Amino acid sequence: MLDLVPTAFTPNYDGLNDCYGVKQWPFANSFELSIFNRWGELLFRTTDIYACWDGKYKGSDQPIGAYIYMIRATTSCGPTFKKGTFLLIR
Repeated sequence: MLDLVPTAFTPNYDGLNDCYGVKQWPFANSFELSIFNRWGELLFRTTDIYACWDGKYKGSDQPIGAYIYMIRATTSCGPTFKKGTFLLIR
């Protein structure tokens, strides 16, 4: 699970790393990805394993910096919880 999420992304519309999300997760029965800014404000939440965050909140580009992700999922192995940080780079 360590390599399921990137450590940084660049939402600069060049077609490379423009969206932050899970790379792949086989056989998840349930899934939730939440992204927060450094003040704990929820910027993005999805239960769609294929959805990703484009670096915007309420239509505005978010600033360069560190953000927090939390993933909750249930697989055939049981429940999983992972949290960490990543960088938004423009």
